[in-house]
Amino acid sequence: MMKNSLYLVGILLVAVLLYAVDLTKQNNELKQSMHAYYTNEMAAASAKMTQLSQAINQAQLFEDGEARDNEMQSIWRISNDLRNSIGKLPIHNGVANDMMSYLGRMGDQAKSGTQGDWQAIAQNMNSLKEEWNVATARFFSTGSNYDTWADGLLEEKSPFQTVSANLKSYQETDFPLTASESDYEKKRDLVHLTDKEVTKDEALQKMRELFPSTDGATVTVSMNADDAAYPFYHIQFARGSRLGYADITKKGGHILSFLLERPANDPQVTQQQAREMATSFLQKAGYTDAVYVEARENHEAWHFVFSRKSGDAIVYPDSIQLKLAKDTGELLGLNAMEYIQKENLPDTTPVELAMENYFADGVNVEETKLVYAENTGRELVLCYEVIARLDHEQNETFRVLIDANTHKVVQIEQLV
Repeated sequence: MMKNSLYLVGILLVAVLLYAVDLTKQNNELKQSMHAYYTNEMAAASAKMTQLSQAINQAQLFEDGEARDNEMQSIWRISNDLRNSIGKLPIHNGVANDMMSYLGRMGDQAKSGTQGDWQAIAQNMNSLKEEWNVATARFFSTGSNYDTWADGLLEEKSPFQTVSANLKSYQETDFPLTASESDYEKKRDLVHLTDKEVTKDEALQKMRELFPSTDGATVTVSMNADDAAYPFYHIQFARGSRLGYADITKKGGHILSFLLERPANDPQVTQQQAREMATSFLQKAGYTDAVYVEARENHEAWHFVFSRKSGDAIVYPDSIQLKLAKDTGELLGLNAMEYIQKENLPDTTPVELAMENYFADGVNVEETKLVYAENTGRELVLCYEVIARLDHEQNETFRVLIDANTHKVVQIEQLV
């Protein structure tokens, strides 16, 4: 009897050992995959930073308005691309926030055509590029040791802290905040979710419910940095050639962001089909007050923007961006950060506007709706959004935002 018991114990120990070996192997494979992915993203960010520095330098060449505007549009486009790359890196949250803020303000100024000291900005951007290259060089030198690499990225005293410290100085001189913008930033930092907290296992379950393709994937779960505005679970997953992450808020278990990298096949899904899939997903995720706003595409995916609707008005700052594959309609990316933050809407009633008297003869008003949008001072205001077309051979169409109380024009955009 004793011999049989010892025999069974021996078998059990061997089984546990084999399971531990297999689990270790899977974990190491995930770490290698994530190391490769983040290394590529860091290299991409470095390349885009060089492109941005070049674009700012090139903008100094022109006095001609049209030629200079072309370079400004390049600055706006590249700065947005760089923000997307920075957002994918697991660097310390404070560093990422400073980078995103600086690049966002640079892009806004370039897009609006605001006159600024672009020569000084060019010098600061060149310094920033060099500081970034020095910081990233350390992590490229750590080889394939993922733990050392990842820990260094998240350290508060990592080389990226130098980048962050100088960014604060650059932003104060290059893009100083107005009083209303300062209030706006403080408001965003002080917004907190009040829902009941969910556990790590509940967050994992939520991810698998919303994204069935992650079921059976190898996962690692970590918490946000201490200075994050919203406590959330960062869930990395890998399954074969499918690799990505999901961020889920600790309070309420709301999906904050999602990214899936996988091979793409030939397009099969129409824009309307993808839009219906996006709407269905948002309903399933609990974002029931988000309505379709706009769509765009590239060769692999449909990109949609949905925004919260409050009463009769669409709240543009409370938006969700979704990316769906053209081959199957699968969700490849989501960003609900702006939606989660939820704006405090001003208590205002629109003053009726007689469109026939507001616009010139020969202007056809094709659509009017109420929206909440930001004015140039980053104040949230209720606006009439008007789609207006010039009645001549070119048929140019414009999107015009008009303050619903003062009837001042907030923004004009020509539509393609």
